[in-house]
Amino acid sequence: MGFLSPLVSVSDIALIGVSGVLIYALLLSIYRVFLHPLAKYPGPLRYKLSGWPLLWQAYKGNRHIWHLQDHERYGPVVRIAPNTLSFNTESALSTIYGPRGANVKKGEWYKTFDIAAGAYSSFTETDRAKHAIKRRWMSPAFSAESIKANESLLTMIIERFCETIKPMGDTWGPKWNMTEMTTYLGFDIMGALVFGADFQSVQEEESRHLANSVIAATAFLYWVSYLPLAIIVRPLLRTKLFEVIGGKGIVDNNRLIDYAQDQVHSRKYKTESKEDLTDQPRIDFLSRIANANDRKSGWSPTSADLDTEALNMINAGADPYSGVLAGAIFYLVHNEYALQKATREVRSTFSTTAEISNGPKLSSCEYLYACIEEALRRTAGVPSHLPRVVLPGGINVDGNQLPEGTVVGVPAYALHHTPEYFPDPWAFRPERWIESDDVSAESIAFSRKAFTPFSIGTRQCSGRNLAYLQLKLTLAHVLFRYDMRLAPDQKGLGGGGPDMEEGRQRKDEFQMWDALGFVRDGPMVEFKTRTQ
Repeated sequence: MGFLSPLVSVSDIALIGVSGVLIYALLLSIYRVFLHPLAKYPGPLRYKLSGWPLLWQAYKGNRHIWHLQDHERYGPVVRIAPNTLSFNTESALSTIYGPRGANVKKGEWYKTFDIAAGAYSSFTETDRAKHAIKRRWMSPAFSAESIKANESLLTMIIERFCETIKPMGDTWGPKWNMTEMTTYLGFDIMGALVFGADFQSVQEEESRHLANSVIAATAFLYWVSYLPLAIIVRPLLRTKLFEVIGGKGIVDNNRLIDYAQDQVHSRKYKTESKEDLTDQPRIDFLSRIANANDRKSGWSPTSADLDTEALNMINAGADPYSGVLAGAIFYLVHNEYALQKATREVRSTFSTTAEISNGPKLSSCEYLYACIEEALRRTAGVPSHLPRVVLPGGINVDGNQLPEGTVVGVPAYALHHTPEYFPDPWAFRPERWIESDDVSAESIAFSRKAFTPFSIGTRQCSGRNLAYLQLKLTLAHVLFRYDMRLAPDQKGLGGGGPDMEEGRQRKDEFQMWDALGFVRDGPMVEFKTRTQ
């Protein structure tokens, strides 16, 4: 008697499985488009169906451009993923990010960025109570007293940078890629401020692989964080597998993590050893937090907390400053009137470079400050929105009552280029920040409500005051010493062009590839020693 044929063949099982998947996908699509709590909000159909378009935009580095175009097409609120809304109003900015008691928190998305270092930093910590503790613990590093104590070190590194780009003789010197040079400058500054290290990557190539790893690693982690199974990926980020997948940027970032860990462990050993105490205590940031704790809660950092926070200070301090500085130089050399006016102001304010320091004279450089504000508007350190997850009880944003679990955010690039808040938004116009017969105090105040280069509220960047000081000192030193211009044979590098994707055609716009921070290139600039 032969064996009975199976009641269901393998092909039948496969057909049932495929059919089940297709039916599930169809029902899920119907739910997301017609029945989801966010179904009424406008946006492209592909956004409503899946989060993959958002991941692809993050991978391509053009998410900020899509945000702007989507808001231009659909209005102030756009559904950019099945469970995510993007707002483009100053009121939404204030509601979501401003109040301490806003009924939102950072979500799982943030956890990808620091997990490789072993803990969550003050930037990526999602628990609001723990974040408050870490902010208090970190505050001495960025206090006015700390910044003042380190100003001479900051100035020394900036002056050394100026000596490096100094041309020979009275003619125009060699061309410099300002993205590269400002990246190295930012890394040198933060290496000195955080670790007391002297990388000299502006002058020497030995440490440049570490400096270049900062944005490369962030760009990789940025799109990886949007993967549906990112929670599975995170434990693998320090493995050899991901060094192969992520390439040189991940390899170098792991080296930077290792360096930070070595510095932390070395510092803790030295500060705990009485034999190493001197009459001149260290003033770098790491020394201020290495053995500190939170007095209010009694919390003390672990070695992993120190490792992660040291790395966070390097990354968050070096790259945004470098990117905005490159952007400021780009816009100055593309706007001759602004360049000449800022240069005249600096040279009429200071008699020697020794006078350039944080104080009344530097604060009196109103136009220089306006140039920095305008550069921050055009090149916000984080171009796309920083997501927040609505907590139980929901939240009302611009009259929209949103349920628990909804992801919300406001993209800085889109908001900063909205004509309602910034008339003629594609023009580099520092005058918009200075009260005059043509610009009222009320219009400036209105624009500032929509100005968010460092975020706002309790999650505002801790290093905001330091970043402003770095930008002021660097530009003042460069403009005092040198004339500068675009390299005649490479005027286009850094700007847009007709052959680039939609949204990148403007030749006088500094191009950013969104990566939490932003990838950039150029401009190519030449310097000449001032003649008067």
